[in-house]
Amino acid sequence: MKKVVFFNDPNKIKEALSYFNMKSFSGKEVPIKLHMGEIKNKWFVRPEFVKKVVDALKDFDSKPYLFDTTVAYRAMRNTKIGYKKVAQLHGFTNKNVACDVVIDDSGVKVKIEGREFEVADHIYNSDPIFALSHVKGHVASGMGAAIKNLGMGGVTKETKSFMHNSSKPVYQKDKCTYCGVCSELCPFGAIKVDNQKWKIKKKSCFGCGVCVESCKSDALSYVDTNIQYLLACAAKACVQNKNVIYLNDINRISPGCDCDPFAGKPVAPDIGYLVSDDIVAIDKASLDLVNDVKKDVFIKENKVDPIKQIKFGEEINLGSTSYQLIEI
Repeated sequence: MKKVVFFNDPNKIKEALSYFNMKSFSGKEVPIKLHMGEIKNKWFVRPEFVKKVVDALKDFDSKPYLFDTTVAYRAMRNTKIGYKKVAQLHGFTNKNVACDVVIDDSGVKVKIEGREFEVADHIYNSDPIFALSHVKGHVASGMGAAIKNLGMGGVTKETKSFMHNSSKPVYQKDKCTYCGVCSELCPFGAIKVDNQKWKIKKKSCFGCGVCVESCKSDALSYVDTNIQYLLACAAKACVQNKNVIYLNDINRISPGCDCDPFAGKPVAPDIGYLVSDDIVAIDKASLDLVNDVKKDVFIKENKVDPIKQIKFGEEINLGSTSYQLIEI
C-alpha cells in the first residue's frame, strides 16, 4: 500500500516530506508545478503556504522554482508574459515566495497508450518534480487535484486543445430517441433537442463527456475517448520514470477550477493537506476525505464522477488506489 501522509498544520510540511525519499531532491533544481489562479479566482493555493513549501524544499538542499504552462483559451495566461503578470497580481513573486516563477509555452512529444502528449519543456527535462495541487471541483473532470494539475497543466496548449477536442461528442442520428437528457445535463448549454432535432453549438462544447456518459441509446460517442482517461495518460507522460512528490491542498474546496473566475463559494469545509509519492493514491485519498465530510459533492455540483480519472490512472499503471493514511 502507498503511503499518504495527512496533516492540517502548515508548519508540519517538512515532517510530512521526511516520510519520503527527499535525498533525490538534494542539490537539484526542482519545478513546483502549481496553478497560480485565473484573474478573479479566489481559491488558488495561497502564496504564504507556497513559501512554506519552498522553504521546506530548500531545507532538503534543493533549488525550487514555481512552474506552470500557458492556457489554450483567451486570457492573460495564454502567453508567458501574461501569465507572469497574473502570478505577480496573485502574490507569486520572488519577494513573497523566495523563488522564481517559470512559465512554459513549448514542449516535447511523449507517447502514452498510443497517443502523443506534448510535455512542457521544464517538466520533461526535470527529475525530480514537486506537484502542489489544490483540490477542488471541475466542470469537465469532476475534481481537479494532482492528476489534473499535471495532466492538463503539465502539457502545452496544443495538447490541452487536443484533449478537449478528443472528448467531444459524435452524434448518430439513427440511434437518437430525442429524450433530451443530454441537453438537460450539459453544463455549458451546448446541446439543444427540439422537434426531433439534435443540435450542438461546437464552440460552447467543452468536451466534458456528460452527454456521452448519460446517453442510454448510444447515440453519442467520443471523437476519441473520455477526457479523464486522457488526463491520466497526460499525467503519466509528465511523471513516468521520475522522482515526484505530490502535496494536495484540500482547503477552500470550490465547485469550480482555479482557472474559473466564477468558481463559486466553497462547498465543503477545509480538511488539511496530503503528501505522497503516488499520484493516484493521493488523489484517491483526497476524494475519500472530501466525501467523508460532504458525500458525492463533486458529482452533485458538476454531474461528473471524478473517480474515473483515478481508476483510469490505476489501469494504465500511473499509480495505485490502495493507500495507508498516516496522520501527523
